[in-house]
Amino acid sequence: MQHIDEQYIVNNFESALDKGYVKAYYQPVIRTLTERICSVEALARWQDPVVGLLSPFLFINVLEKYHLIHKLDLAILDNICVTYNEMRNRGLPLHPFSINLSRLDFDEIDMLDAISKTLAKYDVPSTAIHIEITESVMLDNTAYFRRIFDSFHDAGFAIFMDDFGSGYSSLNVLKDYSFDVLKIDMRFLSDIGIRSKKILASVMNMAKAIGMHTLAEGVETKEQMTFLRNIGCEMLQGFYYSKPMDGDLYIKYLSESKLGVEDPAENHYWNAVGQINFLSPDPLNDLTNEQIESGDYGFIRENSTALALIEQRGEQVELLYKNEAYENGLQRIGFSSVDELIKTINEMDRGYYPDMIEQVDFSIKTGELVKEDHLINGVYFTYYTKCIAETDGKAMLAASIQTYGGDVDKSTNDLFEKYSRMLIDTYDHISVMDPAKNTVITRLYSKFGFSEEYTQLPLDEAIRRFAENEVAECDRERFLQFMEPSTIRERMNKTNHRYFQLPFQYRTQNGEYKMMDTKVIKVFMGPSDIYIFSIEAMSEQVYKAAELLLNAHPELFDFT
Repeated sequence: MQHIDEQYIVNNFESALDKGYVKAYYQPVIRTLTERICSVEALARWQDPVVGLLSPFLFINVLEKYHLIHKLDLAILDNICVTYNEMRNRGLPLHPFSINLSRLDFDEIDMLDAISKTLAKYDVPSTAIHIEITESVMLDNTAYFRRIFDSFHDAGFAIFMDDFGSGYSSLNVLKDYSFDVLKIDMRFLSDIGIRSKKILASVMNMAKAIGMHTLAEGVETKEQMTFLRNIGCEMLQGFYYSKPMDGDLYIKYLSESKLGVEDPAENHYWNAVGQINFLSPDPLNDLTNEQIESGDYGFIRENSTALALIEQRGEQVELLYKNEAYENGLQRIGFSSVDELIKTINEMDRGYYPDMIEQVDFSIKTGELVKEDHLINGVYFTYYTKCIAETDGKAMLAASIQTYGGDVDKSTNDLFEKYSRMLIDTYDHISVMDPAKNTVITRLYSKFGFSEEYTQLPLDEAIRRFAENEVAECDRERFLQFMEPSTIRERMNKTNHRYFQLPFQYRTQNGEYKMMDTKVIKVFMGPSDIYIFSIEAMSEQVYKAAELLLNAHPELFDFT
């Protein structure tokens, strides 16, 4: 291990500052959900011409001992401002920088005043600077440091608690101070075994419960990144993405990096998204202080529910997160993966699944948790959506899905089956057809004495013969237009609904014709859409109203 006499550090420090031997190195912080750069930490490095690169572990403690640390921290801030302005002059996307402060900084000078003057000198906003404080800063004189932190907050600075877990009083510090971000000590990640995972998951759960955002440093492997993403850690930092680099290299890195930089104007948006607790059994409901004050601790459970985060831009959506339970739920309703669902949504017309689209639109409009039942591919499920963040042109939805199956839901399935059959009995005829394949799949249910011959014919021929034999002559042409299989998909897409509905007169078993309600309903989306053709009796009042309207305004019933 490198050893340097502390007197060498003290004697050469001021000169090293003047000559630029001490400078800021930058390590990007990555937004976990998007893998875009959301900020960067400035780290002090001393490249000495005599002894080479000095580790911060060698000179930080010495500078604190000799009351010089505030000069180092202000020099690093000066470096940050120079780099920030270089980025601005080159037209590069801007992002916040974080700087580490020592507890002794506050003993030596008015640190807020010194930082503010430096920022004013370079025309850098306070929102561009995050202050990182280790818990050792606050081990005594709580009221004093609370006032200092309040002053920094009032001036527009975000405050991070650095190296959480490395000291002895972390929980007391969290209780006594208000931090914006909890930065987890990299030693938590040195062993990513089951115990470490449980500890990290508990820390994430706690941070969400008290309204703090989370950042893990020291991320070195994909396994670590994936685990942290799955438990809801919002930001990551470490060699997995980038080593620290000097200002010139960082400018080049920003210019060439494929990661991209997050728009600082969206900070509020991502902070809102970050409040979702991936580990909660009820992540779409906000935890309120009233729950805690009333002694309702039912939210502290280990079971996870299905959860996905879906970003919507106009009519296009992007999946940013999903857990295994959500993926399993989608598979039960007929999608092989969430990716298939997202691809399907982005390629479909809004006429597909209009009920679900209306649910999402209502969630975005109101911000409320919306719960609705749906039926897709013959599977009954409940879908939950909540808009958790919104900014210009896009919205983030938290979504959950609950399907019904297996022994646990046997009673629900039995009831659904029982009452579905009762509902079917209210119809007079139900057939299932596939226009793309020109086939009648089945005659599902019928109270009429319609011939079985129709199910054996190609769909277009079956429709033609059905019209000739079963539809009143006055309605026949209109019925053929209504049922034309070659245009049914295109026509339905234009309606923004998944069904057509018109009355027609059908031949009953006694040979008379009776006006009845007719629907064609799309029930499956894919390369070959499936449609239900249903006939249902009208109530006497509706029958009379339809008859009057048809006679007075036949154009309303024209399907050309």
